[in-house]
Amino acid sequence: MKDRIIYLDNIRIFLISYVIAGHVSVAYGAIGGGNWYYIEPVNDMMTKAVLYLFDMLAYSFLMAMFIFIAGYFTPASFNKKGIFRFLKERGMRLLLPLILYYFLIGPVVKFISLKAKGEPAGFIEFLTGMYESGTYGYMGVMWFVALILFFSFAYAAYRLVFPAGFRKFESLSFPSNRSILLFVIALGLLSFLARILLPMGGGYLAARPLASMVLFATSFFLGTVAWQYEWLDKLGSKQARQWFITALIFMIAPLIIFLVLRKNVSFATIKGAGSLGSLLYSFWEVIKCVGTGMMAIVVFREYLNKQGRITAAMGRSAFAAYVIHPLVCVILMYAMSGISLHPLIKFGIVAPASLVFTFSVSWLMLRVPGLKHIF
Repeated sequence: MKDRIIYLDNIRIFLISYVIAGHVSVAYGAIGGGNWYYIEPVNDMMTKAVLYLFDMLAYSFLMAMFIFIAGYFTPASFNKKGIFRFLKERGMRLLLPLILYYFLIGPVVKFISLKAKGEPAGFIEFLTGMYESGTYGYMGVMWFVALILFFSFAYAAYRLVFPAGFRKFESLSFPSNRSILLFVIALGLLSFLARILLPMGGGYLAARPLASMVLFATSFFLGTVAWQYEWLDKLGSKQARQWFITALIFMIAPLIIFLVLRKNVSFATIKGAGSLGSLLYSFWEVIKCVGTGMMAIVVFREYLNKQGRITAAMGRSAFAAYVIHPLVCVILMYAMSGISLHPLIKFGIVAPASLVFTFSVSWLMLRVPGLKHIF
């Protein structure tokens, strides 16, 4: 198994680019913005709807796809390096950036976002208040890195107990639609039950709903299975289109319902543990991840399986871009905070600028001796 597969590398570039643009869209009005560092108040429902659609097309499978790809490369890496070298390199590549972000980059990003909101405190005063409150850093977007680190160590522990890995059954084809449907039903129900024990609104390291952990853990596991059975080569375009159309229907329908019934429906509707809204959301989350993820694999495998010099450089610096993008985004948002423009115009300016600056800075970071071994 190659360390890099070009179309998967290109998917990662696309996903990280969408993470960057998506966080910018949250700042300028996307529905359900959450706890992003910097958000400008927007009352225009049309602007919110446009940015929501922009978000949902990729956010429907974004982080689950990231985790799936990480799982896909894990077995080959483990087989090649053995448990001790595998754990050492995963710790170097994941734990060190996590520590760097939590204690340095995260607090700086938080401080800049507060300055953009008009907070008068200086940086030293901010740090003093942070430590006095018992907060010693900010996890932010690095919840994803912490999760991959945990899954990697869990996989290593499994291989320590079962050195041969998963039992491989003979399979000549990609799973049938019936098998996928049964998988969707089972995972949807498990996600629903998880939200009873871990209701939405709870945080994973102060950043991510614990209820989504069922989906993320399954995504990592499926990545390892997909490597074993070579599923990515066997996935057909017809089957991917069928599930993608299903996913689109499930993505657009909630927006229509929200716009029509916005006086009676809110995002709090899906947060109730054991509620009908929570049940529907659990299946919605799984179906959109399956459909858009399958389609992305087919499209990139068939049509975007090449790299030029720029995309190759972006691929090599993609992880560094993920780590530093909040800092770049918030600096640009701060620079634009005093300018009165329509939110969509600001988004149209800040999103592409954030992409260019983030990947440029991350590329330069890898030129620094020692950093390329971490990022």
